[in-house]
Amino acid sequence: MKIAITAALDAGREAPILFRGEMEEAFALAAELGYDGVEIHLQHPQDIDRIGVGELARRHGLGVPTLGTGMAAGREGIAFSDSDPAIRARAVQRICSQIDLASFLHSGVTIGLIYGRLGSDPAMREEKREAAADCLKECCRHAEHRGVTLFLEAINRYEMDQLVTLDEAIECLQKVGSGSLKLLADTFHMNIEEVDLPGSLRRAAGLLGHVHLSDSNRQVPGHGHLDVKAVLDALRSIRFEGYLAFEVLPLPDPVSAARDGIAHVRHLLSMP
Repeated sequence: MKIAITAALDAGREAPILFRGEMEEAFALAAELGYDGVEIHLQHPQDIDRIGVGELARRHGLGVPTLGTGMAAGREGIAFSDSDPAIRARAVQRICSQIDLASFLHSGVTIGLIYGRLGSDPAMREEKREAAADCLKECCRHAEHRGVTLFLEAINRYEMDQLVTLDEAIECLQKVGSGSLKLLADTFHMNIEEVDLPGSLRRAAGLLGHVHLSDSNRQVPGHGHLDVKAVLDALRSIRFEGYLAFEVLPLPDPVSAARDGIAHVRHLLSMP
């Protein structure tokens, strides 16, 4: 398993992004502390210099496991499940643009908050559910064409009202039926929604493509009460070889958090 920091040029104070600032600094910090990659969160694909970021990745020997897309949903309110077809089209176009960037960076693209909410109107919920799935299928077709993997994230009930558990995300993934679509498991959301975290991860064997590893309090592993070793043991049991990305709050500060997180996880991975 490989380990990545999360980074964004700018992010809200409450956003679980470990490093906020220029990409040059993020890649230098990740390399210095022994990370394997940098997961980049951005609102628009053009917010970063793709050639410059590609060069940073090559120079430091780091991967870009995925592009986080939640800023577009949070700041602009665009989503696959919106009742307005024009807004759904904007959401699809944004993800397709992220896919184009990901193709250049040899990265994946996360589908999380942009999948959207169903709302409280019973008459509209199924219609919105189908609309979101259709948007996802359209993005999958573009991803297949560009050779990019999409990571579908299960998000807790306080932020989403569909795909809140891994089993629900698995059902959606199987319904879409695209080879470009994998699961993203986030231990913060899982700690809220899953009865048995290791068991849920084992049920995702063969479908899991990316992991957001954070502790129970959204800090780096080792700073809360999550049984991180049990999570890692489950991932080893299903032969997960992807990235563990720290989508966490930068506490007490970004450098200390980054140093503590990788030291704790490397130590646990060294244990039998």
